[in-house]
Amino acid sequence: MTVRFCPQCGAKTVSQAHFCAACGEALPGSAGNLTKRTQVVSAPSKSLLVPGFVVLSLYLLVGTGLWVFVLRSQPGPSRAASSGEERASTGGSALPQDHPQVSLPEEAKKLLTELAEKANAAPQDVKTWKTLAEAQSRAARLDASYRSAALSSYRHVLELAPNDLEALRGVGNVYYDFEEYAKAIDYYQQYLVLSPEDANVRTDLGTMYLYTNEADRALAEYQTVLAKKPDFFQAYFNMGIAYQEKGEPDKAQQALARAKALTTDKNIQTRIDQVIAQFSGTASPTPTAAPAATPARSSFQQTVEKLFRTHEIMGPRISRIEWPTPAEAHVFFQNFPMSAMPQEVRERFLGKLRTQVTDAKTANSISETAKIELIDADTNQVMETIVT
Repeated sequence: MTVRFCPQCGAKTVSQAHFCAACGEALPGSAGNLTKRTQVVSAPSKSLLVPGFVVLSLYLLVGTGLWVFVLRSQPGPSRAASSGEERASTGGSALPQDHPQVSLPEEAKKLLTELAEKANAAPQDVKTWKTLAEAQSRAARLDASYRSAALSSYRHVLELAPNDLEALRGVGNVYYDFEEYAKAIDYYQQYLVLSPEDANVRTDLGTMYLYTNEADRALAEYQTVLAKKPDFFQAYFNMGIAYQEKGEPDKAQQALARAKALTTDKNIQTRIDQVIAQFSGTASPTPTAAPAATPARSSFQQTVEKLFRTHEIMGPRISRIEWPTPAEAHVFFQNFPMSAMPQEVRERFLGKLRTQVTDAKTANSISETAKIELIDADTNQVMETIVT
């Protein structure tokens, strides 16, 4: 089977495919090749991770454990990019062109080293090795060098507990990231023997079939998921890609339309519309609009904006920043669920931001009170307010 690569996201494709299974791009030389390239957006599920899109992780020590906060930016028909959450886990995403590169924080690297030392000192401790494997697996989404370590740690867990579900799924995920799809299928199947109702893993299994040019088997898995969970977004989205691969565009559009109806994320809905248009051959290049004039920012405002936009966790989630007054900012976020943060982590997170905004005031000789509201862009609800 001849393998080629998608010019849009870098994912592997097979010679018979007309569209990329990861991003929906029409492939060069295919009957469905279109001029407009679109990317499909994602929901926070491993079933929707797409190569080339960024994954953001916050690694903080809470007591003796590791809290990992992961956000994903775009949907695709599988967990991949994710990983490489991305083809290169660290690489090209849907971030603004001038956005700084996202990388694994030094604090996370140090913590991973400490976890490895703790695990090596307790070779029979399943819980410690699972914590290490999960941390390494998530780190690999930003730094692919951690993949082998994650695989080794998960395998150690399986030596101690052969039927451990988290480890079986973890090995499958790592093999997917290594693009060893047959091995990923084997571990996902082992997992589903023990936990057949898991919609996410069954969807991932279907996607592995899709990536190995077995669209019928992929569809069978998606249909099994939807028989139990008729509102499962990921399965409908991936089903649309699978039907398009089979040359059944009407069914593809029906599945994608259903997926669109199951999400309230306007960005994802827009991307799905683009994919539907691309599949139907009605997509056309989007005209470049003249940039709107932006009022000049003061030095304080520039400092604060840089602080937020270069933050490895918040930055890629920011949709816009508004300044109602010279010292008051409204920072709008997409898919940044602060309510999911444990209280201790949230307090640390906000405390550090408060200190940094205070430092920005001092550096720019601002004497008035500064107020920064963190706002959910979809609901316009204020999640937190920083006052200094």
